[in-house]
Amino acid sequence: MLKSAIILLLLLPFCAFAQVKTIGTPNVQNYPKTVYKAGTQNWDIAEDKKGFMYFANNDGVLIFDGFHWELIEVPLSLVRTILVDSQDRIFVGLLYDFGMLKKTPSGKYVYQSLVNLVPKDSREFNDVWKIHEINGNIVFQSYEKLFIYDGTQIKVLNPVNKFHFSFNVNGRLLIQEPGIGLFELFNGFIEKVPWADRLKDFQILSILEINENHLLIGTAQDGLYYYEHGKLEPWETEVNKAVKNSKLFSATTVLGNHLAFGTILDGLYISDQDGRIIQRINKSNELLNNTILSVFSDQEKNLWLGLDNGIGYVEVNSPVSYITARGGLGTGYCCQIFDNKLYMGTNQGLFVKPFTDIGQNTEYFELVENSEGQVWSLGVFDGQLICGHNFGTYAVEDNVATKISEVPGGWIYIPLKNYPDYLLGGHYNGLILLEKKASGWEFKNKLKGFDVSSRFLFQDKSGEIWMSHGGKGIYRLSINEALDSVVNIKLYNDRNGLPSAAQNILFDLYGEKYVSTVDGVYEFNASADAFKPAEEINKLFGLRERIKKVVTDDSENIWYISEGESGVLRKNEDLTYTKISSPFESLNEHYVSEFEFVYPRNNDHVFFGIDDGFAHYSSKFPKSFVQEFRSFITKVELSYLDSVIYPQQFDGVRYEFPFRKNSFRFHYTSPFFENLLDLRFSYFLENYSEDWSVWTTDIYKDFTNLPFGEYSFKIKALNNYGIESDIHELNFVVLPPWYHTSLAYTLYIILLLVTIILAILFVQYRINRSKELEKQKHRKELHAKEEAFQHQAVVAEKEIIKLRNERLRADMIYRDKELANQTNAIIQKNKFLRKLNDELKLLQNSTDDASVRTKIAVIKQRISKETENKQQKVFETYFDEVHEAFFDRLKKRFPQLSPRDLRLCAYIRMNISTKEIATLLNISDRGVEITRYRLRKKLELPREINLSIFLSGI
Repeated sequence: MLKSAIILLLLLPFCAFAQVKTIGTPNVQNYPKTVYKAGTQNWDIAEDKKGFMYFANNDGVLIFDGFHWELIEVPLSLVRTILVDSQDRIFVGLLYDFGMLKKTPSGKYVYQSLVNLVPKDSREFNDVWKIHEINGNIVFQSYEKLFIYDGTQIKVLNPVNKFHFSFNVNGRLLIQEPGIGLFELFNGFIEKVPWADRLKDFQILSILEINENHLLIGTAQDGLYYYEHGKLEPWETEVNKAVKNSKLFSATTVLGNHLAFGTILDGLYISDQDGRIIQRINKSNELLNNTILSVFSDQEKNLWLGLDNGIGYVEVNSPVSYITARGGLGTGYCCQIFDNKLYMGTNQGLFVKPFTDIGQNTEYFELVENSEGQVWSLGVFDGQLICGHNFGTYAVEDNVATKISEVPGGWIYIPLKNYPDYLLGGHYNGLILLEKKASGWEFKNKLKGFDVSSRFLFQDKSGEIWMSHGGKGIYRLSINEALDSVVNIKLYNDRNGLPSAAQNILFDLYGEKYVSTVDGVYEFNASADAFKPAEEINKLFGLRERIKKVVTDDSENIWYISEGESGVLRKNEDLTYTKISSPFESLNEHYVSEFEFVYPRNNDHVFFGIDDGFAHYSSKFPKSFVQEFRSFITKVELSYLDSVIYPQQFDGVRYEFPFRKNSFRFHYTSPFFENLLDLRFSYFLENYSEDWSVWTTDIYKDFTNLPFGEYSFKIKALNNYGIESDIHELNFVVLPPWYHTSLAYTLYIILLLVTIILAILFVQYRINRSKELEKQKHRKELHAKEEAFQHQAVVAEKEIIKLRNERLRADMIYRDKELANQTNAIIQKNKFLRKLNDELKLLQNSTDDASVRTKIAVIKQRISKETENKQQKVFETYFDEVHEAFFDRLKKRFPQLSPRDLRLCAYIRMNISTKEIATLLNISDRGVEITRYRLRKKLELPREINLSIFLSGI
């Protein structure tokens, strides 16, 4: 105890620093290898002035800017250690090599070895395990050698046997040689430290300075030792036992006055200055891996863990921690501290744990017997814990829940004014009454006359009960003196001043009833028997979102949860209120919707129900949320040839891009690692954008086909606490295209002068040419007139010929018509005469009178003459003249045709039927067919060719 007391005294100067929380577990963010896309092991961690993180990884150097991971490849890949010095230079230690990361002109990191500065006879070594900045020099340490780099050359120091590890203790370099002792680098040489002989056979893994000349030394298997005033003794504390059993591997200080120990077997331990374990973080409460190879405290005083498989981020510098009991606690609905125990009601049941043990092993909660299932509420009434449950009402004692009411769904319980021995309970289907007996609370009866689900209850000064229903409105109830029935019921909704019948939540504020609605907070106007907006309360909250939970604490602070914000209105001494919402921004997405819960036990213990358990807040945690942070443009992608530049190293430099590269994608980030997913950005392109963009979670912005000119791309970030970062900007110029350059303008002037000269020459040429053309035109006009006269003569002659031809054509048409008419008349006449001749022949044969027969014979002879009269000959002559050209063509092709054949061809060509042809030729129909057959043979026509069509084509 004396040794622990000494350490406590040594650590007292650090008490002004923030304290690591003892309730719950800090927020843990894991980055598995599938996210950062590199090797499993991360041996060392560093941070530059911008807040970018660097990790010594099996596959190279990992860089994390908050959103983007970048892997810098190095020889043989394996990186053991990394250091960012006071000048922001990055040094790395590898297998068989060491060096630094340099920026190329485009801004990309590349590895540059420094081994070429080492004397050739000292270049045989294995892993470089540690790098330190000591008195302006960079010291690289391997087991075989110590390399001291002054910026131009390297000095080499050799061990007696072999070095193990080295440590920078407030600017002093301590290095161990196993079996010999601890050495210190002094004036370029190593000197033995006399007081550390006791540790010569131990494997030292960490040395932390607690105060000037007071050290805490961690060993691999022999635990922790402290050194002060020349004395070295074991540190007999709780954390010493833990890290000794769990195999210490790495350590650092955190928040100034706490110690963080990374172990091989059991994750991370954080202790206070007395060696008491405050936090234990391992696989059981969110950490990816239990083997911690490196521990690093960043600028925001949070911890980064290099794991054997992955990377962890532990937000220890936060007033909010989490009680999740990974895998079993469930969704948080209510909690209560009672009898020095923390009871937590979830959808899985009622869990309990001693409140003094809540800081460690948060996963080990005990399920209260008989409580499995949905828990809705917890309350302490007259020294007894009452639990409202899905299955009824329970009294809880000694970690056992005893059912006192079978009525399902215990929403809420309130004491009745003027009836100290009774509790009114709101349930799924109405109200119940609990009565105080000597043995505790017991079920008395269910109230008759009201069966509406009653989740929110309030009793006013007059004793009336008010209840809000999520879909119907606000009920005003009166209970009879026997306390067994509801006798008066009135419902208030949108017809009674409320903006809506739905989504109304009744809450108690300093003994007065208020209703949170979709349009702010309302209060009851008794004189109007209606609700009206509560102007003062709305002004106090200053919220546009619907408030879903309001609770006051013993100091009259108002705790609230709304749809988009949560916080506390802290009451000041002058009775005004100060709103505090920043610490709770990270919780806003995790509350249980419509079942929001907050339990302000006191300033140091405020609990919130969340979707994976509970969150704990301590207002005593000294964290400033109004802190500066920065945003950065990390790289710019150019559309042309997929070029990339990394501008973050060249602030103030103005880039110039040719016009063909006038499309850009700007990538940006902010290394504010607390609640990264809530980080938002706004951008502005000067000389292009009209105003800053709306806040967005996008981490890049595209601009395409920018006009030539000067631009400045600006970016800023907004964190989850509502704080804006500094503005980072990149100045650049899109150069004019070649046709807008000075050379182009000079060429344009020359071209203009040449054009003017050519124009003058051209005008002179046109004048001369015009005169010549005028002469040619005159000559052409004369020639044209002559040609016109000639043309008119030709046209007139053609017109005469045309008229003559048209007259001949008309004559031919007339003659054709006449021929057709005559042909038809002859045909009809011959038909008639033949018919008459046939009838006379029948008459002649049928009579015996000789005189009659003689007269008939005379008539027949006259008919025969008539068919062969001159008209028939005239017709034939006229017919031959009309078809003269046709006959000539036929005779030319077929000279063997007779006149009778020619006339038959004309008849067929005129589409005259066989009977009509027979009449014209004065032969029978059979005779016509025979004549046609003989004609086909003379024409040598095959049977498949139509005779009429053939003759029409001649």
